[in-house]
Amino acid sequence: MSSDRPPSHGPSLSVCMVARNEEDTIQRALDSVSGWSDEIIVVDCESSDATVAIAQKCGAAVHSRPNHLTPEVNKNISFDLAHGEWLLCLDPDEVIPVELREEIVRIVAGNPPENGFKIPRRNFYFGVPLRHGGNYPDHQLRLFRRGKGRFPGRSHHERVEIDGAIGELSVPFDHFPYPTFEIWLRKFEFYTSFEASRLAARGVPITPRTIRHYMIVRPLRRWLERLFLKRGIRDGVPGVLAATFDLMNNVVSFGRYWMMTRDRS
Repeated sequence: MSSDRPPSHGPSLSVCMVARNEEDTIQRALDSVSGWSDEIIVVDCESSDATVAIAQKCGAAVHSRPNHLTPEVNKNISFDLAHGEWLLCLDPDEVIPVELREEIVRIVAGNPPENGFKIPRRNFYFGVPLRHGGNYPDHQLRLFRRGKGRFPGRSHHERVEIDGAIGELSVPFDHFPYPTFEIWLRKFEFYTSFEASRLAARGVPITPRTIRHYMIVRPLRRWLERLFLKRGIRDGVPGVLAATFDLMNNVVSFGRYWMMTRDRS
C-alpha cells in the first residue's frame, strides 16, 4: 500500500477491516484511509456482491474467511495479518475525516507511551449526526500497537482489550450505520438473531419475571433514559428512532428466543 509518508519517517500504520456484502459503503471507508496508511487489510467474509473487487481496486490486501456469527473473531484475524507497528480498526460503514487523519499520523509519529487510543465516534442516523441520547462522543478504542490489542471474541459489539496504557484522541470519526430503512431492517434481522442465540447459550428461563425484564422493564428503561435523561429527543426524529430501534431490538430478541425454545419442545 503506497503512503504519503515513507515508512522511514516514523512507525508504520495498518488499517484492518472486516467486510461482508458492503459494496455500498466500503469504497468511502477505504478512500478515507488510502494514501496515508502503509497497508490496508480487508478480511472478506463470504461476500456475494462487489465488495472484494472494490477493496482490491482501492489497493487493499483482501483475505477470505468464513462468515462468523461474531465478527470480532475475524477482526482478530485481520490484526494477525497486518504488518504495521500500529493498527487502526475500521468498519466498512465508517469514515476517517482529514482532521482525524492528521491527528493519527501525528500521534503515531510521536511514539507515545500509550499502547492504545480511544477515538470519539459521531453516529449518523439517516444522514443526521446524533449529539445526544448517549450516541456522542461514543468513544471507541480503535488505534493501538500491533500485538497489544485484542477482542475477547465472545460476543458482538465488544471492546478491544489493550495491554498497557490508554489515551484519547480529540477528533471524531464518522459512522453511518443506517442510511436507509432497508439497511436497518437487514441489520435488525442479524442483531435480533444474534441476541436470541446469546440468550439460548445462557439458558435464560422463560418465566413471567424474565418476560417482564427483557420485554418490558429493560427496554422501556433504556428508551426513557436515552430520550429524556440523556436528552436524545433533542436530536428530533432521528433521536427518537435511535432510542426506539434499541427498544425494538430488545423486545424482538427475546421474542425470537421464545420461538427458538418453543420450536424445540
